[in-house]
Amino acid sequence: MDKTYSPNDIEQPWYHFWEAQGYFAVDTDSPSYCIMIPPPNVTGSLHMGHAFQDTIMDALTRYHRMQGRHTLWQAGTDHAGIATQMVVERLCNAEGKTRHDYGREAFIEKIWQWKEQSGGRITQQLRRMGASLDWSNERFTMDDGMSKAVQEVFIRLYEEGLIYRGKRLVNWDPVLLTAVSDLEVLSEEEAGFLWHLRYPLANGRGHLIVARRGLKPC
Repeated sequence: MDKTYSPNDIEQPWYHFWEAQGYFAVDTDSPSYCIMIPPPNVTGSLHMGHAFQDTIMDALTRYHRMQGRHTLWQAGTDHAGIATQMVVERLCNAEGKTRHDYGREAFIEKIWQWKEQSGGRITQQLRRMGASLDWSNERFTMDDGMSKAVQEVFIRLYEEGLIYRGKRLVNWDPVLLTAVSDLEVLSEEEAGFLWHLRYPLANGRGHLIVARRGLKPC
């Protein structure tokens, strides 16, 4: 017996054996138990937060699988939309180019190439952790079936009056020419001025004072 533990010599061969034997696949003849993995974004590698939550899900999945239940731990990754586009654009910028230099079709192809590279790295990380995901049912959030399901639910909720367009302040990206979430914005402190504007009321009886932030006038 070796004096030191070598994970590569032990864990990976066993994991390949488990996957080849179909030990993580579902059994349709028993009561159901399912966990949908929060699909990691294909914008980079997994971090400790993923390892923490995946360990909990793996323990629950293995427990119910040993109970003889029809157990599915759904594997998948998320396209991450604008965040993935930003990553690929930075790669293009490193080559001295922009997405406009490639054109729409070629740029989309580069995004799909990044998805294969980054998504493959993520799934390998999950395998290295020993996660007992059912890889035979792996999905991607841009798969045809997934997109159709999202569209169907969105339309259904809209018809039920649960989705509506409202007037809101948004973060507008002048480069991507689209709105971005607060999570994708880096805030910076900036010295400015608070201006008080006095608007006369329509009935001529007084004024309404509105304060707004602005820059110093030229």
